[in-house]
Amino acid sequence: MAQRQSGKLLLRRAASLAQQLLQQQQHVTGCTAAAATQCRTFSSKPLWASPCPHGPPAFAFDIDGVLVRGKHVLPWALEAMKKLTTPGGQWRYPVVFMTNGGGVTEGRKAEQLSNWLGVPVAPEQVILAHTPMRDLVPELAQRPVLVSGRGDVLQVARSYGFQRVLHTRELAAALPTAAPFAKYPLQAAGTERGSSTPAVASAAPDASDTAGTAPFASPARAGAAPAPATHGSAAHPCPVRDLGLATEAAPIDTILVMTDPDDWYRDSQLLYDVLTGAGVPTRSPASAAAAGAPPVKLIFSNPDLLWANEFPRSRFGQGAFAHMLLSIYSRLTAGARPHHVTYYGKPNPQPYRLAERLLLSQAQQLGLHLPQVAPGELPFSGIYAVGDNPAADVRGANQAGGPWVSVLVRTGVFQGPGPNCDVDTARVAVDDVAAAVDAALHHTRNLRWHSMR
Repeated sequence: MAQRQSGKLLLRRAASLAQQLLQQQQHVTGCTAAAATQCRTFSSKPLWASPCPHGPPAFAFDIDGVLVRGKHVLPWALEAMKKLTTPGGQWRYPVVFMTNGGGVTEGRKAEQLSNWLGVPVAPEQVILAHTPMRDLVPELAQRPVLVSGRGDVLQVARSYGFQRVLHTRELAAALPTAAPFAKYPLQAAGTERGSSTPAVASAAPDASDTAGTAPFASPARAGAAPAPATHGSAAHPCPVRDLGLATEAAPIDTILVMTDPDDWYRDSQLLYDVLTGAGVPTRSPASAAAAGAPPVKLIFSNPDLLWANEFPRSRFGQGAFAHMLLSIYSRLTAGARPHHVTYYGKPNPQPYRLAERLLLSQAQQLGLHLPQVAPGELPFSGIYAVGDNPAADVRGANQAGGPWVSVLVRTGVFQGPGPNCDVDTARVAVDDVAAAVDAALHHTRNLRWHSMR
């Protein structure tokens, strides 16, 4: 009798242990709220069918709210980078930094990331919100283009190859009564989100570790942008009065909102004037229609309503400016909408397609073994897109399809409730970027193990 009871007790314990193991396998989106700061639990079996389980992993990191928060580098970012690089500073896997911020060149952002994170970052690893706009140069290089946004977006546009380009600051300076309450001087250069130099929240990265250790070309030192000269001089002609841009001789063809504007009043007024005047802000809509002028194309670099900095609540982003501008346009045109409105940036497909090309190139330069795949497929077991904004980072990765894997962290825009977002649900949800890398590498090992069974 005693042996029979002992056997029943062992069976019950075995059943209980099996149930616990099953729950642990299913519990992959993070820990409960009570243990969120202490526990990191990952699945012991793959959550998705990788099209290429033998391939290496790749990573696409958002910046604001993932690696930095305002002016502070998050300590988990330094931990994550150590997991992805060798003791000598070389990358173990392909990595890109893909953000809806901008306002600087890719080279300048690569230099900043190298200094912040203590790892070598090349310009070819950086995708800013306006980076995909380079593909517009063959069409727009010689056409009049108006750019809006804070930071050095005029310099960025010229570096891409746009040759007949002016900034809304220059347009306001040429037409001072067009935006009479604008207070920003022509030479004002605001700091685009994420472009100021953050302080490290823990130990400062050693700048000496960032040189000469990457298999890619090291980022060139980008000096400060030269201050704009006074307009209207012989050496520096005014793009409106002297070159005729934004006039009937050379109406604006396309508006590029490259970053969040530094003066929403000025830019909403001028962009409305340019849109309704068919490229000429001083022309009335009726005159534009009578002339048969073609409509102006309006392109936003990203649709983010919110972004995260040191403030305890999320801040308005470029998407909020876009909503304001289009609402004003609709209200003043009997409910109409500009003819050509396009959004770049996450969650739209352009940055993901660009990231795939860059990651594949890096994998080849790193000498990683890449399995043979069918045309149109990628030789990665997973591209882990780590972000803090469900509406941008998670939605974009989910829509990009395999092998993209969305990973949500809680150090930026997303703060709950719950371990994951109910609307745009990530494949994996963890506390921070270091835990995200742990989860990705854990899933990579599981994919390979299950593919050999």
